[in-house]
Amino acid sequence: MWKFAPLILACLLLAGCWQTVTRPYRNVASLQPFTAGAITETDGDGKGTHYALKIIARGRYRMTQTDRGQDFGQGFELGFFPLPGAPSHVLIYEAAALDHTVQGADLRYYGLLVIIGQKSAQEIRPDCEKDARAARASGTRKGKDGACTFADRAALEKSLLALWKSGKKAEYSYILK
Repeated sequence: MWKFAPLILACLLLAGCWQTVTRPYRNVASLQPFTAGAITETDGDGKGTHYALKIIARGRYRMTQTDRGQDFGQGFELGFFPLPGAPSHVLIYEAAALDHTVQGADLRYYGLLVIIGQKSAQEIRPDCEKDARAARASGTRKGKDGACTFADRAALEKSLLALWKSGKKAEYSYILK
């Protein structure tokens, strides 16, 4: 079942993302639902971006942009975790910009990855303002930086489950080549 293959992220460093300054999955091994390889991300406007996916330590991944341009080589460290209360094809993703992981920063971004086929998935990126009802499910409030910042893993998971149940549509699609 975990041989489905897609991925996430491009630019999660947008105001309004759900984040935590703690690392609730620090000592949790990531699921490995994907093989290494080339990934194409397609946004809502049909624009494609290409990435390389590499498996690294503790079941995590490194995803770097391969398109030439100002973002070439930039990317994320990714981890995937089950979302308690959701179907098994719905995963939590945890992303850290590579420049943050190198510096040892704890800032992580979270959202949902929905596996929809053997080589495809869709990403649901939460937005603190637009998805305030889901964030409030755990008592989380918008922080001064415009992002929803979670106190702990339980609050994060409760909010992401409420987001999943809200029926929000995916904004990005991923195909593993």
